Amino acid sequence: MAAMERHTVPERLIRQITIEAINALELGGAEKIGDAAPLEAGVDLIAKAWALPGETRQANMDLIQTEKRRILSGAGKTALPGGELLQPYDGRMIAALIWGLFETAVRLEEAQDRAAMYELALLMAESLDLDSWIAENLPADTDE
Repeated sequence: MAAMERHTVPERLIRQITIEAINALELGGAEKIGDAAPLEAGVDLIAKAWALPGETRQANMDLIQTEKRRILSGAGKTALPGGELLQPYDGRMIAALIWGLFETAVRLEEAQDRAAMYELALLMAESLDLDSWIAENLPADTDE
């Protein structure tokens, strides 16, 4: 069995949440543009928790804002480079993402920030369908 990465890489985590925000915008369209709000807040909280440079936070927020403008105007290509939009996750990737969000939550000082990160972890587990992946990949019960 391949080993899972056990340490969160904040730059990778903030990028994943940015991509998921853009995916939510792409899938929801203009009428569901507010659905990306928890993900946008997540970008801010990840940057805050891990003391990432302001440029890193801003670059990711700019991508989300560019995608919002594109969705609202109905013009142009996605803000993401080719190949990053709507990529599937396997169970290990989902678990690593959720673990990273929990690890981020414990770094935050304010209870409301930790609660927002917890809610984001639950949202990601649901939207990436972690439960289904687990059910599909558990070994079948064997009667001996």
